[in-house]
Amino acid sequence: MNLRRISNWLFNLDAHYPRTIIAGVIFITVVLGWKVFDLKLDPSIRSMLPRDHSIVESIEKVDQLFSGSDIIIIAVESDSLLSNPKTLEKLSSFQDSLEAMPLISRVTSIFNQKHIIPTDEGFKIEPLLIDYPTDSSDYFTFIEKLNNAGVIENLISKDYTKMCFIGQINSSFDFDEFEFRNDINNLVGQFSYPEEFFVSSLPITQATIVDNMQRDMRVFTPIAIGLGIFLLMLSFRSWTGVFLPFFVVGFSIIWTFGIMGWLDMSMAFIGTLIPVMLIAIANNYGIHIISHYFEYSKSDTNSTRGQILRKTIRKVGIPILLAGLTTIISFLSLFTHALPRAREMGLLISFGILVSFILSIFLIPSVLVLVSRPHYITEEKSMTTIDNFLVRIAKYFTSYRIPVLVSFSVLCILVSIGIKDLKVDTNPDNYFPESSKLRIANTKIGEAFGGSTQMSILIEGDIYDPKLLKNIDLLTNHIKKRFDIVTKTYSISDVIKKMNAGFNGGGASLEIIPDDRDLISQYMFLYSLSSDGDEFDLILDDIEEPQNTQVFLRLKQVQTSKIADIVEDTEQFIAANFYDSAPMELTGAATLMGVLSRLIVRGQLISLFCSLMIILLIMTLVFKSFLGGVLATLPMFVSVSMMFGLMGYLDIPLNMTTSMLTCILVGVGVDYTVHFLWHLRDHIRGGESINEAITNTFKISGKGILFNGLSVILGFSSLLFSFFVPVQIFGILVMSSITFCLFGALAILPALTSLINPKFLYK
Repeated sequence: MNLRRISNWLFNLDAHYPRTIIAGVIFITVVLGWKVFDLKLDPSIRSMLPRDHSIVESIEKVDQLFSGSDIIIIAVESDSLLSNPKTLEKLSSFQDSLEAMPLISRVTSIFNQKHIIPTDEGFKIEPLLIDYPTDSSDYFTFIEKLNNAGVIENLISKDYTKMCFIGQINSSFDFDEFEFRNDINNLVGQFSYPEEFFVSSLPITQATIVDNMQRDMRVFTPIAIGLGIFLLMLSFRSWTGVFLPFFVVGFSIIWTFGIMGWLDMSMAFIGTLIPVMLIAIANNYGIHIISHYFEYSKSDTNSTRGQILRKTIRKVGIPILLAGLTTIISFLSLFTHALPRAREMGLLISFGILVSFILSIFLIPSVLVLVSRPHYITEEKSMTTIDNFLVRIAKYFTSYRIPVLVSFSVLCILVSIGIKDLKVDTNPDNYFPESSKLRIANTKIGEAFGGSTQMSILIEGDIYDPKLLKNIDLLTNHIKKRFDIVTKTYSISDVIKKMNAGFNGGGASLEIIPDDRDLISQYMFLYSLSSDGDEFDLILDDIEEPQNTQVFLRLKQVQTSKIADIVEDTEQFIAANFYDSAPMELTGAATLMGVLSRLIVRGQLISLFCSLMIILLIMTLVFKSFLGGVLATLPMFVSVSMMFGLMGYLDIPLNMTTSMLTCILVGVGVDYTVHFLWHLRDHIRGGESINEAITNTFKISGKGILFNGLSVILGFSSLLFSFFVPVQIFGILVMSSITFCLFGALAILPALTSLINPKFLYK
């Protein structure tokens, strides 16, 4: 079946059964839309993770062996923090309430901290805080005890104005981050006056990120629709030209969410990007159909609506098919993504784009057959301003093609050089404005206590073996020396070294690991007799004969690039030094973030390369020329390079959010070049010279390309109204990259084709 027969079949279907098609679309929309109300939102972070990843499996193992690996740090600030007995009594009650929360397995603070005191018989374990200081003498004695116990910068700040409570979260995945955050905020609200509280935890940061994204989507989705309607009204000056593309967008969104409902799929927070993407992208095909339909109606006022529609479908049917195919391929490249939810979103957006293409070639022509053409089309001066503008820039870029190409090449090289400064990183703190409550809390806690996030190392074997304990010391010392982001470490070896020093009369020189395993076991037995017996639940699976332990690494910031470096370096150090010792592996939510961030970005770049190659192959086959494939993909490839270079210059990191940009850029960016080259070839086949064909292509198809690009740019400009920094950056990058692509199609490609006059356009 050749292309002409396909277009004739489409026209006959649209022209003879318009009411049936419209009724069928409405019926399907109602059936699918019925299930939209059953769609469930899944805001949990755990649904985003690949559960078969080795680190995820180790985290689940840690949850079973110990009381979790994630922490929450709540800091309290007051000038009379340690000198006021009423304040201390109040904060003691706060600790009791915090410990009563189901998700908190243990809370560490000065109220339950114990310290080792040397005695003639060895050592004894004594609570750090026995009585609240009532006068200046008691206060200075208490301060001296705090300094000797080593809790300064761990539980008390250097200036003694801040105290922290470190709560151990007893699950890494199986809890609702939103409910946990609300419970913490409610508890803090009960105690937060006159003292000031600061809360910091990776799960709370993640929940706040999700919450901000969802809230912003509710705000700027209507803004995107309003801006799109405004642009289409300016472009087409017709309610038909305005609402038909948005009917397609609306139906596409309903069908996509309806399918999710019928398949009983939940929507993760990343799914909230679907409406905005479809609003910006899904109306492209309808814009081209309506633009050409109006243009042909204007140039041929004597033909009937059916005749104009037949010509429109024949001219634009295949180009929008190719544009839709390339966009779908680019989003399907998300199947290489490390996150299951990202793969799911790629499939759903591809489905929505497919629906929008099908509705554009069936629903829009069916409506156009039934409604009258706008009256302004018959006016002689209709759209002359835009026409004259497009004709002038076509003549300019072909007349001054050498200076245009040279200037753009220099600009491209200069901007692309910024790629060398491109960073791959995700720091959740930078997602929020500096004035945000969460970022202030993270900064305060980071400066006073060395951070609120931790990685952990899971170790298996005979934990009381002196060799293993010395290996733990060797490993933690190596990590602290290599990475300044690691502010503190805590392990069973630290406890044993303090007990050894206490048993031998005290002194820092005696804080060493004994060579006798039995002596180590005796230390732990004596400690257990003097304590509550549950103090080592976080680091030992069994206090008598432990076979598993975890080492904690406190992080100053959640910098995923640094975390990934720590993981790689630590794995190499373990392989080189402990190859014949007990197994050791890094784990924890922060570790997972670092590893996944690098995997995601690396996979996204691979998918970018794959989609570029596939689209190049498709364009080569369509135009039956490798040069044609190169010209079709060149502006988009250049735009990718310039976009990455711009990110390097502006110090915008490539992370999980910005890496999604490549799908949009590849999928949408090639649309403009496809339409330009396809219609340019049609004009040349009609006997026009290359420059005449370029001018007429701009006049007939240029408006569709221009309106299409402006629609995408304006649609994503709604993201600038977000208070969420990554969403703003995402919007700016999309707008910039699409502008690059649009300029490439309307300036560089005309100048280049005019210069080389490729032979494939004449075949």
